[in-house]
Amino acid sequence: MKKEYHYFFNESRDKRGKIISFLDEKKIKYSKISDCISLSIYDDDSLFFQISSLFSQSSIEPQIRCEYSKKELAEAKYLDIWLRRYSGYPQPEAIDVKNSYINYTFDITNFCTDCGSGLVQNDSFYLKKSFNIEKIRFGGVYWIYDTFFITTELRDLFIKEKFTGIEFIPVKNIRTKQIVDNIVQLKINAIFPEKLKFDTKEVINCKSCNTIKNLRKDDSEIFAPKEILKDLDKDFYLSQEWHGAGLLCCKSVLISNRVYKFFVDNKIKNINAEPIKFI
Repeated sequence: MKKEYHYFFNESRDKRGKIISFLDEKKIKYSKISDCISLSIYDDDSLFFQISSLFSQSSIEPQIRCEYSKKELAEAKYLDIWLRRYSGYPQPEAIDVKNSYINYTFDITNFCTDCGSGLVQNDSFYLKKSFNIEKIRFGGVYWIYDTFFITTELRDLFIKEKFTGIEFIPVKNIRTKQIVDNIVQLKINAIFPEKLKFDTKEVINCKSCNTIKNLRKDDSEIFAPKEILKDLDKDFYLSQEWHGAGLLCCKSVLISNRVYKFFVDNKIKNINAEPIKFI
């Protein structure tokens, strides 16, 4: 595993031009967008410490991403996944809860308007269109990051593989209220038996409903106790932990090694994966 550090900053932050001069001198590639500079570097790069020191002196903080080798991913017993790309929004888009997708798709009896927790799905998701699902086959929409949508063809393969911990829910068109025939929601029902461990950058405790949301540090690995491996019998799990700031409230999605291999073998490319380390 190595870490990628991505810096994005306005040139005015480099007051004496030290950073740009160093990058030009060492012939390090960077992008310039208007007055902003974008640069990515890995922590195993020979110039990493010099570059990170220059940025630190200018109080420019990076976004950090853990990158795993194919071997690390292939050997992981379970992995945390999220999408590379999201398309569109659940419908309708109205901010008013009573007229939004929340009221269409969920029982909002215990919905917390401060942190977004308490929703219980009791109907289909409504979409304007199927966001080119035929091409990507495995997709999702903004605001609901622990919910995925797949083609009916992929659903049939999931059924053939006998993947567990999931069910398939019809998706409806917001205009016609009719079921969309080429897409279904992949609904994950199993909950991971232990809380995941990771470095936390912020803990949000809702004063209204006491829901706790943990914001993980970008560069933190994810851990779980190895003694629970013998009890893990599902291919899909949702984490116990809630994530997200504001009204965004979602869980991590965890998959088994055989699901990950299925994604690789079937060239499902709209997925990022990160190993869970059992210790």
